[in-house]
Amino acid sequence: MNAQQNTAALFVGSFTHTLDAKRRMIFPSSWRNLAGDSNQLFAFPHPEEKCLYLYTAAEMMRRIDELRNSGSMDANDQQAIRSITAGAELLMWDAQGRVRIGENLLAHIEVKEQIVLVGALTRIELWSSENFDLALPQESSAAENVFFGGY
Repeated sequence: MNAQQNTAALFVGSFTHTLDAKRRMIFPSSWRNLAGDSNQLFAFPHPEEKCLYLYTAAEMMRRIDELRNSGSMDANDQQAIRSITAGAELLMWDAQGRVRIGENLLAHIEVKEQIVLVGALTRIELWSSENFDLALPQESSAAENVFFGGY
């Protein structure tokens, strides 16, 4: 395993795109490179925010391993996982980087035409441009300390 495989991809920055007539977005080439050999993203509708959380295949496997190693799960845990994954989708991009997003997920984020992809370190958040504008700004001393405090 090389060093890059041992290190999680870290997504930063943001990209605004207009959905095409087939309701596809462009997945940025710089992020496609970070995603590794897989052209897969796992999309989960956030339970409280009008956004989607997107995970690469490698990050999804890391999270599943964490879940497996957390100990035994009871029926309630299994039901919660079932509930979360039932609304999720496997997204794949084509040779041009276009990704088709299902209508249920697009309805969840209330997209009209434009989407905003936001790098949130180990995940990507997908927002409608209108809802993303409403989600900003937030103050957080914990976040500010991580990025702007100390050495």
